[in-house]
Amino acid sequence: MRKFQRLIPVYIIMVYCIFALSACSSASYEGKELVDKAKKLHTELEAAHITVTDEITGTVVQEITYRFAGDVMQYMYIGRDAGTGEEYYEFNNGTELDTWHTGDTEWSFAAKGSEGFYNYSRAKRHYFADGELLLNDYASAVKTAKIRSEVGEAKSVIVSYDDSKISQNEQMTGVTDYCQEYLLSVHREGECSGLTVSYLLDGKEQKFMIAVQECDPSAPIERAEPPALTENAQ
Repeated sequence: MRKFQRLIPVYIIMVYCIFALSACSSASYEGKELVDKAKKLHTELEAAHITVTDEITGTVVQEITYRFAGDVMQYMYIGRDAGTGEEYYEFNNGTELDTWHTGDTEWSFAAKGSEGFYNYSRAKRHYFADGELLLNDYASAVKTAKIRSEVGEAKSVIVSYDDSKISQNEQMTGVTDYCQEYLLSVHREGECSGLTVSYLLDGKEQKFMIAVQECDPSAPIERAEPPALTENAQ
């Protein structure tokens, strides 16, 4: 059932690598308190639409719309592999899990209590509904950091990392010039509305943009139909 793991782009792998590296860090940097607050506010969102775009190819590699209905997280997730064109769709309303992967001729279904079913809650969060989506910043590896005021009273926190410290994790081998830029909304108490992650991988430029838009938590989550199924039905 966990086919979506094959479609997670390098950016999401970075989240967990940085998390592992930062667990024991007590260092600080300019703007860290703003990033920490943005992560807390992100975790407190009741509903959101989030996209992860590969800025090099222009492909939206991941997107999700979710809301919390009581303690249950309901969501519609789509993952795309920019290289192969594969797609993965996952709809979960808390009582039924529907999944589809490129090549499938129909949806797969798993009801609550049956084999293959899983869901998320406030305590057990999908990574998109968790503040760690904004990266657990590896403070002791920060090389430079600065706060920059933007048009419309937004602020950016730009953080770049030391290559030698980033490379201590074997999954970060070949990664250099790692940088994060957080766009924080002053009008919304410092929530992160966007995060750009850029780096070189074996000398090749990589850049992802994560956009966060708060949604109406009372609006139901609808299941999106894969174009391939829609075309086959016509």
